[in-house]
Amino acid sequence: MPFFLKINHMKDTSLYINLENLKNNINFIKLLKSAKNKTIIAIVKSDAYGHGLVPTAETLFNAGINFFGIIGIDEAGGILKKIPEAKLLMLKGVHLEDLKEAAELNLRIGVFSLDYLKMLLDRAKSAKLNKPLNVHIKLDSGMSRLGLNEEEIKSAAGIINENKKYFNAEGLFSHLSSGGSDLDYTNFQIANFKKTVSLLNKNGIKPLYSHISASSALFNDKIGEDYSNAVRPGISLYGFNPNEDHNEDMIAPNGNTGLKPLMSLKSSVLQIKKVKKGGFVSYNNTFKAPIDMTIAVISAGYDNGIPRLMSNKGRVLINGKFAPIKGIATMNLIMADITKIKGVKAGDEVIIAGKSGSNEITIQEIASIAQTIPYEICLNFGKSNKRIYI
Repeated sequence: MPFFLKINHMKDTSLYINLENLKNNINFIKLLKSAKNKTIIAIVKSDAYGHGLVPTAETLFNAGINFFGIIGIDEAGGILKKIPEAKLLMLKGVHLEDLKEAAELNLRIGVFSLDYLKMLLDRAKSAKLNKPLNVHIKLDSGMSRLGLNEEEIKSAAGIINENKKYFNAEGLFSHLSSGGSDLDYTNFQIANFKKTVSLLNKNGIKPLYSHISASSALFNDKIGEDYSNAVRPGISLYGFNPNEDHNEDMIAPNGNTGLKPLMSLKSSVLQIKKVKKGGFVSYNNTFKAPIDMTIAVISAGYDNGIPRLMSNKGRVLINGKFAPIKGIATMNLIMADITKIKGVKAGDEVIIAGKSGSNEITIQEIASIAQTIPYEICLNFGKSNKRIYI
């Protein structure tokens, strides 16, 4: 049979998203002491960290979540088309030219600076909005990223109180820089947050929602009260505890086995190559065969989000067994050593991330080799590959 006929039966590199695991994770989070009796604002920005914005939001909505954190107004449109009753917080605010649309969609707008608040006011007046904007004021409690300082908060309170026709201070929020590690600094930031809650109350502003804790703080049982009534889980929704390299031992209060990753990245063997001792594999001759070897050429590369740092360091799973990557990872292909794996043929499935038999390659493993974090690996996998939802 001609070789090209075999190619037709090979699978594209595809990203499998297990939405049952998403349900497991949100139910796990709801049981945490740090989330008890608090509103959950699920962070689904950036295409739900590569997992797919709308399927993720719909699954969470069906699990009882109706408040989401996003970035772009296009994300808002995608969610509201499927979930009209969703509450959406624009974490970085909205572009001024989109303000009228944001008001019509009833979006919650993050206010990150005093200048931005003033610009919102000017635009709201010129647009002749018929209802006040719901704003969440962002405090820079010590991360030196977006947010107002204490003095600016006082000024913001004055502007909001003088312009209630245009503003409803629905929320106050901040972000912890080291919620899972530096307990002293976390407590310092939380103290600043508490002070600001009190400051706003004294100035006649009592936000309906206050939130500072994201996944790292939610999974740090050494943190006490955070003086909020809402929490913002992000990466933990997708199966990762940012405070730990592994989370298999985490047990929820109901005996659940904890967080479960959603993603599995699968490809296929495109060709089998025999490489003689002394032969080179891939660009720049970075791998020289020490013995006669059998190499699988795999139909995936860095265009599929596989980090180039996996070259000569990472591994894949073929027929349930680990196959080390040999040579430099290329745009559309990687090569793996299958010398000790019997019976591999063109068209066989390759697990780049996920389980095969009793073995597993985790996103954390890939991130460690690539000298990055699971967030980036998930985003990159999600950008380039066809997604298949389970």
